[in-house]
Amino acid sequence: MNGGPHFAVADSNVLAVAEGLHEGASDECVAACGQMSRHIQEGRTVLVVDCEKSGEQILREYLGVLKGSHKAGVASKLAVRLWHLRHDPKICKRVTITLSGEDGESFAEVPARLRDFDSDDHKWIAVAIADGGNPPIYQAKDGEWWARRADFVESGIDVQFLCSGDMIEALGN
Repeated sequence: MNGGPHFAVADSNVLAVAEGLHEGASDECVAACGQMSRHIQEGRTVLVVDCEKSGEQILREYLGVLKGSHKAGVASKLAVRLWHLRHDPKICKRVTITLSGEDGESFAEVPARLRDFDSDDHKWIAVAIADGGNPPIYQAKDGEWWARRADFVESGIDVQFLCSGDMIEALGN
C-alpha cells in the first residue's frame, strides 16, 4: 500500500476478528485483521461505504458488531472514529447503492449470479460495484464467502481473504 490511499471495502468480520470477537481465529488471522484496521486508522486505506440514502448500513453494522466488545481495542475505537468522521473523504468514500427487492434487503448493484448470496452481505458487494474502481472486499472468516470465490471472480469482484489459512484449515480449498 505505497503511495496514496488504498480504497477498500471491509466486512464487519474483519473488525470483529481484530477486536478478538471471533473465537477460533488463529494468531495470524487476528494479526492480519489488526493490520487492516490500523491501515484504516492511519488513513492508508479509505473505506468505501454506503451513504445516508441507503441507511449507512456498513458503518451501523460496524458499531453494532463491536458494541459487544468489552474492551476498547483498535477496532472498537476505529468504528466510533469512522462514524464521527464518515463525511471526511480522506476517511470514507461514500457511494450510493440502490435498495431493491420486495423485502428491501438487496441492492440493484448485486449481480444476478450472487442474488442468492446471504442478503445481509449484499451491501458489501453493492458498494464495491457502485464505487466503479473495483476496490477489494476484505473478508476475515466467513464460509459462504470462501465457498463462493469462483462466483466473485466470474462477477469481476475482488475478494481478499485475510484469514485464508484459517479458511483452508476449516473448509479446505
